[in-house]
Amino acid sequence: MKANIEQLKKDTIEAKSRQSEASKDIKRIEKDMKDFDSNKDNKLAELQSTLNALKKTQIKNSVSVKTLQKELQSGRLEAEQAGADFGAAQEQLAEVHSTLKAQEDEVQDLRQEQAQVKVRRRYSNTKLGTLTSVTGSSRHSTSMS
Repeated sequence: MKANIEQLKKDTIEAKSRQSEASKDIKRIEKDMKDFDSNKDNKLAELQSTLNALKKTQIKNSVSVKTLQKELQSGRLEAEQAGADFGAAQEQLAEVHSTLKAQEDEVQDLRQEQAQVKVRRRYSNTKLGTLTSVTGSSRHSTSMS
């Protein structure tokens, strides 16, 4: 029984110590709650400031996005126009190639014709030279008689 009483005294001392610590914790928590209540306005102001900054950033980003969308649309239109111009240029190039081929063929035909004319002229000159020499000889013989 004596040991029992001693144990109860120790338990009582420990309980009083825990009660003291609990009281300190209660006071600390109450102080934290009061600080939170008084600081709530500051936190709210800080959050409002952050929100305002985010809104400004979003507005700037929105303007940037709109500008980029306009540039993109302009770029697409330019690309379409360039594609159409390229197509037209390819058609013109094909026409030029066709015309060039036709002119090359015509030049070739003219060269062949020119060669034939030169051959005929040489032949004619040769015939004319022979005819002239034959006619000149006959005149020369006729005048001597």
